[in-house]
Amino acid sequence: MEGSIKAAVCDDERSVHGVVRRLLEEYAEKHGIILELYHIYSAQELLAFEKEIDFLLLDIDMPKMDGIEAARVLNARGISYKIVMLTSKAERFKEAFQIGAFRFVTKPIFADELYEAVDEVRERMTGMGEIQACRDNVSYKIVQRDILYFMADGNTVRIFTKQEEYRSEKPLKAWMEELDLRMFFACHRSYIVNLGKIADIGSDMAILVSGEKVPVARRKRTGLQQAYRVYDTRRR
Repeated sequence: MEGSIKAAVCDDERSVHGVVRRLLEEYAEKHGIILELYHIYSAQELLAFEKEIDFLLLDIDMPKMDGIEAARVLNARGISYKIVMLTSKAERFKEAFQIGAFRFVTKPIFADELYEAVDEVRERMTGMGEIQACRDNVSYKIVQRDILYFMADGNTVRIFTKQEEYRSEKPLKAWMEELDLRMFFACHRSYIVNLGKIADIGSDMAILVSGEKVPVARRKRTGLQQAYRVYDTRRR
């Protein structure tokens, strides 16, 4: 895999930051990726943090406000980082699951355990690549996961996001070679749908979270349902 990854570590122990940086830099070099790592030293700093990141390494035990309480505040604000908890206390795992942590790394931190967590984060980072399409004769870059669906319209393909509509002369077949197929599915000869934007699948339609409906060919319905289940359980 290649690309980049943005992470933050929130821990009150500076020695932990040093270990995490060294291990993640080694991981990035091994996998040929670019690493951006932010350092946060308290729950209060975390609650004021505004950078976009792919995952957060969060210490449970910190003074004044611990990591679990900080995560509850973030969740209440609608901020849902992929959280990897750092802890030496197994008895707090249940609390961590309640705030949406999906992995744990025990202290002291060992490379294998941290790298397994990062591998899982990267496995879930679907649809982060960009495509290019036009609107009003101006070319724009669009993050794949922001797309609702593609629709063939004669010699043009129309690309819909929640806010805008774009156009491309590239046919749907060519788009299927460029898109992240963990997230997109050709549900009809004229449509490609984003699995992450589906709210429900009917007998001949996929109902999107936007309320729009995308046709589903009869022979594609079972495949769409299977792809959606995989996405929902492993990628979301």
